[in-house]
Amino acid sequence: MADLSTAFNPADVATASDAASDAQSKVATVSDAASNAQSKISARSTVWDKKTVILKVYDEATAVSTADAVMHFTCPDTLSGMNLVSCGAHVYTASTSGVVQVDFRKITSGASGVDMLTSCIQIDATEKDAATGASSAVIDGANDDVATATPIAIDVTAGGSGASGLEVRLTFEKP
Repeated sequence: MADLSTAFNPADVATASDAASDAQSKVATVSDAASNAQSKISARSTVWDKKTVILKVYDEATAVSTADAVMHFTCPDTLSGMNLVSCGAHVYTASTSGVVQVDFRKITSGASGVDMLTSCIQIDATEKDAATGASSAVIDGANDDVATATPIAIDVTAGGSGASGLEVRLTFEKP
């Protein structure tokens, strides 16, 4: 008959507490990984929840002039339920004197619509972008929301002297 005996070393046998400890550390590792993944998802969704629309109102060679409804923009369904959270404007040739001011109107059932800003975007004389100016646009919290097919009119309320080319930036975010 064959010898079936084996050498027994008690140090090779894990105790129940060792197994529980090992299982607990694996659970903690999985929990840490899940928490880390969730924080990455939260960080990404914060960025992905914002959408910016850039509109070229006047090409680089066209003088900026004062007028209502210089351009219309109709909100796509990807902006539905979002709020306007920031806005800006840029000219390609700065005004030599006078400011360039831009306003947005959400066209509702009324013919003229409602202003989305309580204070217009302003690009100061000799500046090219509203971000570098002394004053900032103020968004009207009561009129910042949009839905699919909401028309928005871009109004130029002051054209400055010698300014040409105009782009506007509208950033929307889920509330």
